[in-house]
Amino acid sequence: MKILTIIISILITIPVYTQYSFEKYPAPTYKKYKNWELYDWTETKQTVNYTLTIEQFFNDKDSLTIQLTSFTSNLDSPSLIRIFRNESQIQKMTEQMFFSSLNTGHEPIRIADINGDGLQDLKIITPYMGNGIAALNVRVIYFFQTKNGEFVKISYADKMPKNRVERDFNGDGNYEIITMNLTGHQNHNYWTFNIFEYLEENLKNVNDRENYPIMVQFLHKDNYEITNKLSREKMKDFALQLPDEYEKKK
Repeated sequence: MKILTIIISILITIPVYTQYSFEKYPAPTYKKYKNWELYDWTETKQTVNYTLTIEQFFNDKDSLTIQLTSFTSNLDSPSLIRIFRNESQIQKMTEQMFFSSLNTGHEPIRIADINGDGLQDLKIITPYMGNGIAALNVRVIYFFQTKNGEFVKISYADKMPKNRVERDFNGDGNYEIITMNLTGHQNHNYWTFNIFEYLEENLKNVNDRENYPIMVQFLHKDNYEITNKLSREKMKDFALQLPDEYEKKK
């Protein structure tokens, strides 16, 4: 019994390993779905369509289907996003992103209540498929569910090697969204992290509440420490009011 007590004591005192400082805060638990169905109508309609259905998505157990449609005749034209409740279309939006088997077919839709209102929201990450540092370039697309069962689409450009999980900094159940940009300053490059909350159908910068942004020097090795080359006050000069290429649609 004494040995067991010592082992438990050791386990309790071992610190939880994190990388970036914000990773110590609680994160939402996602459900992930990646059973996309591809409909390639390039020859007949010059479109490719990715469709995914989530059964019993809504609180009343209705299903949700999301369909992403891109136009192969013009790769620069906006794609269409259609949302269906059961088999009835409830919304149609555009997104300035080309969805393909390379950037969509392998990425899941992530489901969680991001803003703490009791309704499930959706998140899609779509890579731009660049090389080098450009390989980190992604389009992040959120669909925040409203009380009437429709969605507000929030999207922006970001950099991430994999999904960056939202974090609840202040314990209010509304998870903050963390963005990352590469910032140059005095012959050094830094990863700059801003934080936002989804409030009143928009993203709101909440840096001041948590003494953000923070900046981490870009090195040719793993580095997660907030730099000491700039003061926290100086870092505020590099804050973003909104994420890069921000767009909101309903």
